[in-house]
Amino acid sequence: MKAANSNSPDVTNLKPSDHQAFFEVLDSPPSPTEALRAAFRRRKEALVDACADSPSTN
Repeated sequence: MKAANSNSPDVTNLKPSDHQAFFEVLDSPPSPTEALRAAFRRRKEALVDACADSPSTN
C-alpha cells in the first residue's frame, strides 16, 4: 500500500487548536439532538417498511 503524501485527499492537516478540538470531541461526543434522534427514527422506520415490502428469501 502506498503511503499518502501531504497533497493527498486522504490527508487532512489541522492547526494545533483544531487538532485539540477534534480529539476532544472524539473523546467526549455531544449528546444527540432531537433532530438527529428523529432522523434515526425515520431511517429505522423506512428500513422496517422496506423489509416488510420485500419478498422473503426463505
